[in-house]
Amino acid sequence: MRKAKLSGIYYHGVSMLLDKQINEAFTGKKGPGELPIKFSGKKEDIIKGIIAPMYSYDKAGYCAAWAYKALAESEIPDVVIVVGQSKTTSGITLESWETPYGLVRVDQALGRALISKGTISENNELFDEDEQIESQLPMLQFIFKGNNPEALKILPILLSNDVPMKQLAVDVKESLLELGKNAVIIVPTNFTKYGPNHNYVPFSQDPHKKVYELDKGAMDLIQEDKPVDFLKYVDEHVMNMENYVGIAFALVLMKPKKVTLEQYYTTAELDDDFKNFVSFAGLVLK
Repeated sequence: MRKAKLSGIYYHGVSMLLDKQINEAFTGKKGPGELPIKFSGKKEDIIKGIIAPMYSYDKAGYCAAWAYKALAESEIPDVVIVVGQSKTTSGITLESWETPYGLVRVDQALGRALISKGTISENNELFDEDEQIESQLPMLQFIFKGNNPEALKILPILLSNDVPMKQLAVDVKESLLELGKNAVIIVPTNFTKYGPNHNYVPFSQDPHKKVYELDKGAMDLIQEDKPVDFLKYVDEHVMNMENYVGIAFALVLMKPKKVTLEQYYTTAELDDDFKNFVSFAGLVLK
């Protein structure tokens, strides 16, 4: 079992205070303005996945809430695939996480089925320093609260460039089909971390505007469902983005018919620090 490392850092470590924090994310000035309703199950509302920020909830929570509201109001998935990016190698873990809300269990059957395909292997140590997966778990548990929280199962994956993305997508689809399960995908990422504190200062003038233009170029390619062009864009523009591999994999795996941008802003709009800031986007794959 994995102990929460981000408790008291990204989010409150006490469940009652965490409730208050997440409620504020949904109802606050940059949030969607209301809590999500129960899963509707309407065909037109079915969500294939979301892209949400991975940062402290008091700043990124409003943006994440837009994406999670859409997810909460779709159909209940059998499993939630949470994909992060590794700097070294790829792997999955079958170990559960503990958060202030309790345990988040891994779908053992799906994990073992995927491992048996041979494209990706179990690597528990790979997740020891990761923050991307855990950053999403309390928000995910929150939207499951009124919809049978015991049904929540995840499949955590960390990806690097050592795994053939298309083959892994085929393996995941085959594993889901064999087990008769449906899934959604969550990709945690910030878009651009700008400033001396983040060792990224490519713009000498109008950095806030330039970062938006940079991010928009990336988001346009995501919305056009062009994973190869998106990866090329990130590389050519040397973007300071945590999880571009996860985004590309989500597009390859889910092949969304439509991707909507629900919310976008930067920390500079919250704290007036335009020298060092981080940009967030909440996108929904439909």
